[in-house]
Amino acid sequence: MDAPPVGAPRAPGTALTSHERALLERVCAGSWRGAAEARAQLAHARWGGKDHEGDACFLLDVPAVPGLPRIPPHDGGPIASLEVLDGDDGLGVLGLWVEDGRLYSLDYSTFGDDTVEVLPDVRLVRGDA
Repeated sequence: MDAPPVGAPRAPGTALTSHERALLERVCAGSWRGAAEARAQLAHARWGGKDHEGDACFLLDVPAVPGLPRIPPHDGGPIASLEVLDGDDGLGVLGLWVEDGRLYSLDYSTFGDDTVEVLPDVRLVRGDA
């Protein structure tokens, strides 16, 4: 099953949806410092819950797996970001966050106050993180 039925509660630790995984794979496909470690962690990542209801962000749960590499420290903020564009129109930024060397969350920050907070279509995600 890809996602729980509409309106059904989703428990932390459940599988990522195919859409969530595709977005994460797109962000982790870059050549940024820590991308290889992030891809290794993504293979084990599960849905970790919501940190704010009603937004397009979600937490990640990466279990402690022996030998799973940690993402190197960085200066703060998202470790990788990609633009979300519809043609030439900027819709927002998709950001991958890390905490203590582990994938922490995927956040989608939209431009404008009237935008519905839902995860973007993978085809709209542009650039190389």
